[in-house]
Amino acid sequence: MILPKWANIIMWGDGKMRKKIVDAVHVATAIFKKGKETKEGKEFQKLIKSSKVELIGFCPLIHYIRVDSSHADDLQPIWEHKFSAPVLLYQLKDAPVMLLINPNGAYNHSILADIPDNDHIEEIRNLRGIIG
Repeated sequence: MILPKWANIIMWGDGKMRKKIVDAVHVATAIFKKGKETKEGKEFQKLIKSSKVELIGFCPLIHYIRVDSSHADDLQPIWEHKFSAPVLLYQLKDAPVMLLINPNGAYNHSILADIPDNDHIEEIRNLRGIIG
């Protein structure tokens, strides 16, 4: 399996380094909107630091099969998305829910498309799938 560089670094790092990366992701969840702390971000940060969730580990990529789509060709492949930055995998303890935490993650959108100077870059327009 070919992993993103960050995942290889984490695999060979010690527990202290992994904890620093978890802490950095936690900090970033509070500022996921344009780099400023938000009420929603701070509330979410409280949740992922609480006893209501269990940190499972890092998630370097995800595979899934689409249930439905307005694009027929989306239904055929098994989608694979490698994450560009560390993603944390949590389990919500009182529900059958898993959480993927990455402050720059999005679905069918890239934050690069929000930068006005990137208007001319066609490759970041009309994206489909998990981006981040």
